[in-house]
Amino acid sequence: MNQVSWTSILIGLALFLFGIDYLSLSLQELSPTRLKNLLAKCTSSTFKAILIGCFITCIIQSSSATTALTVSLINANLLTFSQSIGIIMGANIGTTITAIIVGFDLFQYASFFLIIGAFCLLFSNHPKIKGLAQILFGLGCLFYGLELMSMHLKAITKLPEFMKLVTLFTNHPILAMFGGAITTALIQSSSAMIAIVQQMYHLKAISLYVSIPYIFGCNIGTTITAFLSALKTNSSAKKAALFHFLFNVIGTTFFMIFLTPFYHLFLTFRFYIPISPRLQLAFIHGFFNIVTTLLIFPFYKPIITLIESCFKKNC
Repeated sequence: MNQVSWTSILIGLALFLFGIDYLSLSLQELSPTRLKNLLAKCTSSTFKAILIGCFITCIIQSSSATTALTVSLINANLLTFSQSIGIIMGANIGTTITAIIVGFDLFQYASFFLIIGAFCLLFSNHPKIKGLAQILFGLGCLFYGLELMSMHLKAITKLPEFMKLVTLFTNHPILAMFGGAITTALIQSSSAMIAIVQQMYHLKAISLYVSIPYIFGCNIGTTITAFLSALKTNSSAKKAALFHFLFNVIGTTFFMIFLTPFYHLFLTFRFYIPISPRLQLAFIHGFFNIVTTLLIFPFYKPIITLIESCFKKNC
């Protein structure tokens, strides 16, 4: 019988939050002016920032981790809220690429980051080495905590009761959307949840018509990581987490309104280009994030103004 270790989940959450806080402090201490100028060049335009966010997410295979790192940089005053917008949009695109292409798994090196960082902090007095060691240690805590949470929360997906809950949610598109959001928030991994949906669709346990909104809901559920990383941060970092949430809510609302036409359009595409069931959902996931980025890109400045006005009014 599968058992969920809630103690391990809480330890993972504690490590994750500590990693965010420690990384922010470390980045502030390590030549903040030079690093800020470098990031300013990379994010001098929103388009460049989108490419950076996409690239980083492809490397570390987690949009949640990319968003969490962005929140850390904002909290360390190395990025502004407006500069982070492009990175967040790019992260959503990058996570779809990793669903198809096997990338570089950074989580497996989390323990090495912790060990190397700890030993350098203990035995080196060189300022630059100590600064880099602090960053490594912070990254190690962040990634190890995130992985520890995901590893133990995934045990939930093996419980019969959980599978029954997933099946219940998929009986109606609206329920499927909320089901995707809730279950992804619980297991802290949109990739893991989407993989489950892909497998269920492959086995014909659920239909394509409810698999699609379930995928949309997963994109909303994954924003919980950004909210967690922003708990102990400044207002700018909280604004970035809110933008990440709004990005996925706006995209999901748009696609849910046009769910039936989109469904029939995809059926036509599938007829002419036959691909496996798993790849079908991977394509839909990618299409969702690319179209949402294109949809929001022309209006990101008014969205920034709206978020900033909400914080001024203490919304």
